[in-house]
Amino acid sequence: MGAVLVPIGGQDIDIAQVIAHCQERLADFKVPQFIAIVPGPLPRNAGGKLLKARLRDDVQWGPPLR
Repeated sequence: MGAVLVPIGGQDIDIAQVIAHCQERLADFKVPQFIAIVPGPLPRNAGGKLLKARLRDDVQWGPPLR
């Protein structure tokens, strides 16, 4: 499972803090193994729904975190 994060207001995202937050509040199998930070808006269709397939194709996941 992976997570795509969009920084708000130019703030930096600390991936270690995101993982720690998830581990405190989620079951182990729900904690993301991959995290990608996308600088711009997420792809959406005309109705405003997220285009998940396009997002998966566009994101570079990298190595697993855990």
